[in-house]
Amino acid sequence: MTEKRFIVSLSPHLRHGRTIRQMILTTMIALIPAVAWGVYQFGFRVLVVIIAAALGAIITEATVNRVGDNPYTIKDFHAALVGLVLALLLPPAVPLWIPFLGGVLAILVGKAPFGPLGSAPLAPALVGVLILALSWPAEIDHYTQPRTAAEAVKADDAAPAEPPLTAVYVDPSDAADYCTSGLFLGNQVGAIGTISPLLLLLGGLLLLWRKVIRWQAPVGFLIGVAVTAGIAHGIAPGSVAPATFHLFTGATMFGAFFLCSEWTSTPVTPWGMFLFGLFAGGVVILFRVCGMPFGRVPWAIVLMSLATPLFDRIASTPFGKAASHA
Repeated sequence: MTEKRFIVSLSPHLRHGRTIRQMILTTMIALIPAVAWGVYQFGFRVLVVIIAAALGAIITEATVNRVGDNPYTIKDFHAALVGLVLALLLPPAVPLWIPFLGGVLAILVGKAPFGPLGSAPLAPALVGVLILALSWPAEIDHYTQPRTAAEAVKADDAAPAEPPLTAVYVDPSDAADYCTSGLFLGNQVGAIGTISPLLLLLGGLLLLWRKVIRWQAPVGFLIGVAVTAGIAHGIAPGSVAPATFHLFTGATMFGAFFLCSEWTSTPVTPWGMFLFGLFAGGVVILFRVCGMPFGRVPWAIVLMSLATPLFDRIASTPFGKAASHA
């Protein structure tokens, strides 16, 4: 009788030929429309900000590899993606040392201490952004009017540029002055890569189509934002903007498709991903209603990332087991 031998090995057991590098490159490609729109609206200085952030992340990762006598990992482009995401969350007129330092901190604090790729409990780009927000709040508050803004608001004697969320928090009646279609198409003040919900949505759909991300977390996030904003607006319509305003301003769409779906710091079970996004979206609105000045979406996602092990415990009952023992 022929003896059958089974080889036990680490997952994944089924391979489809896709590499981490390919997934990272696909994500960067999905962000190209948002980058291009940022360049159009704010000028070519946007590219300098992105390059500064990417260089900070790449140089730091290469240095860490060198000091630790480890293989160089910059070829997987993860450090470049970290710098790109960090830069897109910053205003276009920040001093150039800010994105560079943010890239350094993202790798040095958010990634390197936890080992190889896939070990960090929080998204490194968000770690870098939030350290900048806590340490240099004045330096990251440098917004400019987009190219498509009215000439009156771009005049030298006009009021300083401020994002719609800031303006509406100061005066809730200002929400009526914003055109929903204009916000959706990207005619607004904001961070470099977050101002066009339409282009971010298209990029997110590309990631879904290429199966780089799954739909549960983005859909849960958008539902969380819409439902919580709708309830808050229903309770206090004179103080809280409607749900559509919150969906199309700030980093909502960016957070849904490019932050909630971060591979290592978010849940892996379907229900876990959906509830992760749902609660994160609700927390975003709470932060906005309370008037947090910067980083509402990053803070919400980081807080939910800390609870990722709990979300991962939410799973269907395994076949053959009683529900009470699941």
